[in-house]
Amino acid sequence: MRPEDIVREVEALEPGMQKAYMDAVRATVDSVTLAQVERLLEQDDEDGLVDLLTLGAMAVLVEAVRSAYLAGGRKELLVIVIPARERAELGRVEFDVTKPQATAWVDQQVQTIRSSAAAGVRDAIREVMSSRRVIGGLAPAGSAASSSQAVPAPRTIRQAAQDLLGQRDPQTGQRTGGLLGLPGNMVTYIRNARAQLESGDPAELKKYLKRIKRDRRYDRMVEKAITDGKPLTQAQIAKATNRYANRLLNHHATTLAEMLAHEAYSAGRERAWEQMVEQGLDRDRVEKEWRTRRDEKVRESHVVMNGQRVKLGGAFSGGGSLLRFPGDTSLGAGYDMVAGCRCICIYHLLPKPRS
Repeated sequence: MRPEDIVREVEALEPGMQKAYMDAVRATVDSVTLAQVERLLEQDDEDGLVDLLTLGAMAVLVEAVRSAYLAGGRKELLVIVIPARERAELGRVEFDVTKPQATAWVDQQVQTIRSSAAAGVRDAIREVMSSRRVIGGLAPAGSAASSSQAVPAPRTIRQAAQDLLGQRDPQTGQRTGGLLGLPGNMVTYIRNARAQLESGDPAELKKYLKRIKRDRRYDRMVEKAITDGKPLTQAQIAKATNRYANRLLNHHATTLAEMLAHEAYSAGRERAWEQMVEQGLDRDRVEKEWRTRRDEKVRESHVVMNGQRVKLGGAFSGGGSLLRFPGDTSLGAGYDMVAGCRCICIYHLLPKPRS
């Protein structure tokens, strides 16, 4: 398969996955009321909030991942060139997603997707519950705010509930800008951004203006506060942080979709070759090669991997990580090795040794 074809196939899968994740978040927000969240916050019931605000089965996203895996495997089998004299030995070549190895991979991905989402929900809830315990300008030891120069004011029950679910958009009637759906690190970004905006300190306000995902439409408002030496109103702060949270959620959903599509499609391709081996192809004849896009966007750890070749079943090595193919997380590769990765794997079938 040509590199550009692989890239095009993967990119075509991403919008559907991004939408599926956003829809799961939206469905959760729409299914609960502010009063329900306020009641559980009043009771300090973390587990109750987790049960109420779970993102659920995320069935559409899960099915999209399964479909990407199937698409990668089927496409790879279509383009593998097997000498005619060997085809009879291998038998019918058809990608089988019901084989135990294939179902095991998909099941593991489903578990990872759901557990990661659940962890994000709990992080958001803990952050909001912690925001109500800020006393006398000091955050609880070990909390996200305790390590920030600017410390946010304590949040009321209503504010905390709105932090989780978002503010109601007067035009659409939907809540946007909540913390649900965000990973823990981005939840912390929002809390620290609010602290900077509430501080009234020009130095802290300038730090806010360096946040990449902020909504720049509010920059003049912040700059005016710096110039005039007057604090921002709570309404102004709410608007800025709401938009910042919304942009972070869109960014997270997009990045997640890119990672899931890349890994699932690539895993399907790898599985296609493994299936060929199970049908009789000599494993020692199959090699795979890491290919980067060879441009300025390629991270240094991947630049050094370009052209690296290993046997089928082996792992590429780079940046202190092992990956069976670009985007692979099964061997422990972290976010820094897979997020935004545009590398691909090229498989080579070596000539059959002469007897």
